[in-house]
Amino acid sequence: MTYDAIVIGSGIGGLTTAGLLARVAGKRVLVLEQHTEPGGLTHAFRRDGASWDVGVHYIGQLGPGSQVRAYFDYLSGGELEWNRMSEDYDRFVYPGLDLRASSDPERYERSLVEAFPDEARAIRRYFKDVRRTAAWTTLGFAQQMVPRPAAPLLGLLQRLTGRTATGTTKAYLDARFRSPALRAVLASQWGDYGLPPSRSAFAVHAMIVSHYLGGGWFPKGGSARIARTFEKGIEQAGGAVRVAQEVTQILIEDGAAVGVRVLDRRGPDARERTYRAPVVVSAAGAATTLSRLLPVDGDIGRATAPARRTIARLGTGMSAVTVFLRLREDPRSIGVDGGNVWVGRDLDHEAGGDGRDDPDARAAALLAGRPDSVFVSFPSVKSGRTPHTAEIIAFSGAGAFRPWADRPQGDRGAEYSALKERIASGMLALAETAVPGLSDLVDYTEVSTPLTFEHYTAHPAGAFYGIPATPQRYRSRPLGPRTAVPGLLLSGQDAGSLGIVGAMMGGVAAACQALGARGFPMITSAVRAGAPARPADRPRALPEGKHHAAVVSKRRLTPSVWEVTLGLEGPVGAWAPGQFARLHVGEDAWRDYSIARLEDGALRLLVSTRTGGAGSRFIERAETGARTVVELPLGRYRLKETGRRRVFVATGTGLAPFLAMFRHADGLKDDTLLFGCRRREDDLTSLVEAVLPGRVVRCVSRETAPGLFHGRVTDALRQADVDLSGADVYLCGSAAMVADCREILDHAGVAEVLTEPY
Repeated sequence: MTYDAIVIGSGIGGLTTAGLLARVAGKRVLVLEQHTEPGGLTHAFRRDGASWDVGVHYIGQLGPGSQVRAYFDYLSGGELEWNRMSEDYDRFVYPGLDLRASSDPERYERSLVEAFPDEARAIRRYFKDVRRTAAWTTLGFAQQMVPRPAAPLLGLLQRLTGRTATGTTKAYLDARFRSPALRAVLASQWGDYGLPPSRSAFAVHAMIVSHYLGGGWFPKGGSARIARTFEKGIEQAGGAVRVAQEVTQILIEDGAAVGVRVLDRRGPDARERTYRAPVVVSAAGAATTLSRLLPVDGDIGRATAPARRTIARLGTGMSAVTVFLRLREDPRSIGVDGGNVWVGRDLDHEAGGDGRDDPDARAAALLAGRPDSVFVSFPSVKSGRTPHTAEIIAFSGAGAFRPWADRPQGDRGAEYSALKERIASGMLALAETAVPGLSDLVDYTEVSTPLTFEHYTAHPAGAFYGIPATPQRYRSRPLGPRTAVPGLLLSGQDAGSLGIVGAMMGGVAAACQALGARGFPMITSAVRAGAPARPADRPRALPEGKHHAAVVSKRRLTPSVWEVTLGLEGPVGAWAPGQFARLHVGEDAWRDYSIARLEDGALRLLVSTRTGGAGSRFIERAETGARTVVELPLGRYRLKETGRRRVFVATGTGLAPFLAMFRHADGLKDDTLLFGCRRREDDLTSLVEAVLPGRVVRCVSRETAPGLFHGRVTDALRQADVDLSGADVYLCGSAAMVADCREILDHAGVAEVLTEPY
C-alpha cells in the first residue's frame, strides 16, 4: 500500500509532522504506532473510570496568541481546549523551605529576592541569563526548519550569543549563588528534562525555566485529546493513525528510504505487512532508527556511522518510576490547588552526595523506599475530570530493574510486585511531607517502572526524554530532522528538544524538510492564518480497521450493566476471542470494551455504567439506530493452547472476554470459572446467553444464598477448593481485583497468570 509519507511513532512529534503534511499540503500520511493507544507519551490510560496522563503534566507558553498555541490550534482544528493552571503552578518543598513559582515572572522573581535578599543581584541576573540562553536554544531549532541557505546565518548568530549555554547547570548555579537553599530551589525543575544539575546543560535548564515563566496549562478533558484531535486532520486527507503496528525495518532501495516493513498485531496472529512512500519520517528516536530499523553495515551503515557515534557518545538518559493514585475525594479538600509539587529529602540534587550524580546510588535509595526527591501532580484537578487522581514520579535509571526485564509485562513475579510496593510506599511517604493528608485519600495504587516505559514506548532503557540534554549534546553537531539517508527524516525530541513542545518543534522541522524549500514558509503562513485545513472540505473516510456502526439493540441486565449489540458496516477481519473494541462515545472520547461476541458484523458488548463517565453516558442515552464509530480488533489477550487446566476469574463486565473465549474453546469441562458480584441480581453468568466451563463458582459478597459462595473472588481463591497448582489463570475485572488476585497467585504455584489491562 502506498502513501505520500509514512511516520513511525504517534507521539507529539510524529503527529505534528503528519498533521502538518496533511493539513498544509493535503498529503496522505500513514502513522504507525506499536502500542494499542495512539499518542505516545501524550496518551492517557484508564482504570475503573479513573484516568491518568502518562507524559503530559503541564505545558507552558500556551497563552492565546502564542506560537505554541497557534500550532496546537491549527493541528487540532481549534478543537483542543486548555485549562490554565493555578497561579502558583510549581511549588518547591525542602526541609525548612517552601517556595512557589508564580505565573507572573516578576512576582516569582520578587518572591525569590524576598526569601534570599543577599542574593538579589544574582537572582535578577539569573532571569536575564535564562531568557538569553533560551533564545540561543531557539536559534538552534530554527536552523532545522529554514531552507538550507538560511541556516548558516542563524548558526553565526547563535555562536555569538551562547556564552553560558554549554556549561552544566550546576556550574552556572555554583558560580553565581552562595546559598545552597537557593541553588536547590532554582534547580528543582530538573525533572522536566530528566538530568540533575551536574549532568544537564544550562541550555536545557534555561529553556525549561523560560518555557514556564508565564505559567502552566493543561488539556481540558485530558492529554488523550491531543492525539484524537490531530488524528482528524490526518484522516480527512486520506491518511490514518494505525495502532498495534511494530515497525521492524525501514526499506531501502538504491540508497534511499522507500517504505517500511511492519508486524501488524491487530488480528489473532501477527502478520507482516509492507507500506511504501517516498518520504519516511521516524519519530521513534534517533538511536532506534539508526541502529535497529536501518542496517549498520554496507553503504547505509557507513553513511549513518557519524550520527550513531554521536548518539553513543551522548549515552542514555534517565527513566522514572511513577505511582498512579486513585483518590476517594477531591484533593482540594486537603489544600491542593492543582499546582505541581516538587519535594526534596534534602537540598542536594546529586544522589552521589559529592557534587556529582550517582545513578546507582539514586536507584538504590529508591528501591529501598527512600527516594531522594519526588514530583507530585494532580491530573484530575488540572483536566477537570473525575474520579480524582494523583501521580507521584521519582527519576531513576533502568539498570536496577534489569533482573526482571526478561519476564513478561504484567507477570514479573512476587519479588517484583513486592519491590514496586516498597517503592510506592516510600514515594508516597515523601509526598506526604509536603501534601499532608494525601495518604488518607488513596483508594487504589498502580506503579510503572522503567521497564513499563520501555515496553509501551520502545525507548531504550525507558529513557523517555530521548538523547540526554548534556553539555556535550549542545556542543555536538545537532542531529536535526535530516539524515544521511535520502527520503528518511527524524522527528520528535531527538530532532528538536526535550519535552512536549520540544518534540513538537522537532515535528515541525521534519514537516518543513519533507515539503522542500517552500516547506517553512508554507507552514508558517498556514499556521499564522489559522486557515481551515485543506482536507476539511472532503468527507472523512474511515481508514482500515475502523467501522461506522449503529446500535441494533440494548438490554439492561442489572442496574448498572447493559448488553449492547452494534451493527458494523464493512467487512470485519479476523479476530481472537479476548480482544477488545474501541468505541467512539462522543466528542474526542473513546472507550475500550472487551468483545463478548462478534459474528456476521454484529458486535456484542457488556458495558458498565457505574462510573458515570463519557462511555456510561453514551450507552445510557443511545437509542436504537444511534450511530458511532468502532475500531477493532485490538489487544493481545487470548487463550493459550498449553494443554494445562484453566481457571478464569472475573468480576462484573470482566466476564465479557471470557464469554467469547468459552464460545470458541475446547475442553471447557475441566476448567473453572470464579465470577464475583455483589448480589444475586448482579450475576451476569445467569443473565446472558453463554457457554460456561465445567465448574462455575459464583461469589456473592453482600448476601448469602444456597449454592453461592459468600465472599469475594479473592476469598474463593483461598477457600473454595480451587486447585491452582500448575494451572493457567486468566484474570479480568476491576483493577483492584486483579491486583489482589495477583498477590495471591504469586504465591500459589500457578503456571502462568494472564491478564491485559487496557
